[in-house]
Amino acid sequence: MCNKNNLEMLAKSFAVIHKACFGNTSTKFSSSFILSLIQNPNVKFIEQEQKGFCLARLSDVEAEIITMGIKPEFQQQGIGYSILIRIIQLIRKTSCETIFLEVASDNIAGIKLYSKAGFNRCGIRKNYYQISNDKKVDAIIMKKILVE
Repeated sequence: MCNKNNLEMLAKSFAVIHKACFGNTSTKFSSSFILSLIQNPNVKFIEQEQKGFCLARLSDVEAEIITMGIKPEFQQQGIGYSILIRIIQLIRKTSCETIFLEVASDNIAGIKLYSKAGFNRCGIRKNYYQISNDKKVDAIIMKKILVE
């Protein structure tokens, strides 16, 4: 079990990774926001040696991948896929039957990663992500069914 200091350090590490992935847009998470998430007993996380992480929220029979980030210098090396598979395995051990996530429509690598892991498109949120002052992109909603 992580103590408060360890969680604070972990939240700071995740925030650095998140900023490297999402830049200075409104989609980046602060360390205080990440800390509030990882202190929640319904939020689970997987991390790999300060290279990347994934946060998921469990709610009865559904789970949601809140965010996932891999430092740019470690992308396209299988780390993201490994972390994603590990969080799916963790979620499978719960009562969750379905996992949902949202991914920016211009995040082609992310869409391919989630598809490879068995997620399918199930909806869209128009103009969901504010990328810059004058640019918004849609969120693609994806889901993975864990039970047949």
